[in-house]
Amino acid sequence: MSVPTDDISSKVVDLSSAFAGLDGLPPAERVRAAMQIAAHFLEYAAYEMALEQSAGDVSEIIHMAARLDQAARRIGEKSVAADAARDLRKI
Repeated sequence: MSVPTDDISSKVVDLSSAFAGLDGLPPAERVRAAMQIAAHFLEYAAYEMALEQSAGDVSEIIHMAARLDQAARRIGEKSVAADAARDLRKI
């Protein structure tokens, strides 16, 4: 999937390989991984913004990244717990 970006002249961000990699994961893992990738992009944006934007804007982006990362970790923990419960039922 290519995502045209209006802010970057005529350049295009190619996310095809990232989405292809995510598509190969199990659904619960796919969600967690996608959220962690999004958190990393937000962290990168905040780092790049730091010298030119207000501290409030930068901290808002950092906060969003942290919330996404926390949510991804919760999803990962629930997935591990569900897998453990499923394994116990097999015994």
